[in-house]
Amino acid sequence: MKNNLLKSIKPFVVRHEPEVLITMGIMGMIFSTVWGVRATEKAVRKLDIKKKELDKDKLTLPEVLNETWKLYLPVVISTAVSIPCIIASNRVSNNRNVALAAAYTVTETALQEYQDKTKEVIGDSNYEKIQEALSDDKVKNNYAQGNVIMIGDGDAMFYEPISNRYFKSNWNRISKAANELNASAISDMCGEVTLNDWYDILGLPPIYGGDGNERGWTIIDGKDGLIDISIDAVLTPKDEPCGAIRYNVLPKHLGK
Repeated sequence: MKNNLLKSIKPFVVRHEPEVLITMGIMGMIFSTVWGVRATEKAVRKLDIKKKELDKDKLTLPEVLNETWKLYLPVVISTAVSIPCIIASNRVSNNRNVALAAAYTVTETALQEYQDKTKEVIGDSNYEKIQEALSDDKVKNNYAQGNVIMIGDGDAMFYEPISNRYFKSNWNRISKAANELNASAISDMCGEVTLNDWYDILGLPPIYGGDGNERGWTIIDGKDGLIDISIDAVLTPKDEPCGAIRYNVLPKHLGK
């Protein structure tokens, strides 16, 4: 039964290792603080008694340490255990983030290579038809789920597939926005454009939770580090014309 219990707990501990470690560290620091306050109260009383025994107004440092060190021993042990737990939690989280970023980059690269090879095999014309059909499906599915909050101004509706948002604009404005960000990145050398930079120039609010500032384009990747988009003309379920943005170069993890 004991082995079965350990087997059932182990996956949870491994999966939530950073949370478990940080919780242990925080609990240990709380214990150290509470025990330290109580130990101080006891130490003051003990030192007062010792002063009376020795008929002294002030004890020497060795005498103070001799009387109080045992009281503070649990505080020292608890702190010595808590700090490594907090450090280990941070290390595990960082290692997992690095591994996740690496896996994400591999996935993005594989997807881009797959798209390029698909275009090569079936031809540009068929590839465009497939992409337009995919854009049409995305708009219809997203629109049907009620994810329609119109943002911005302009004479036409557009759909941004990464954040699943609709906004009012026009093709010239969107194309100009992409060119301006690309020019800015090139002029800065090793420049980067984040998704939130892109959303800002489109008039869309930033997105939070990491992707907005951690994904984008960097000219380190050469021509694949520039914003390259197409607009697919589709219809919403209400038969409204909508321009679906298609990223010919997908935003990648910038390694921040």
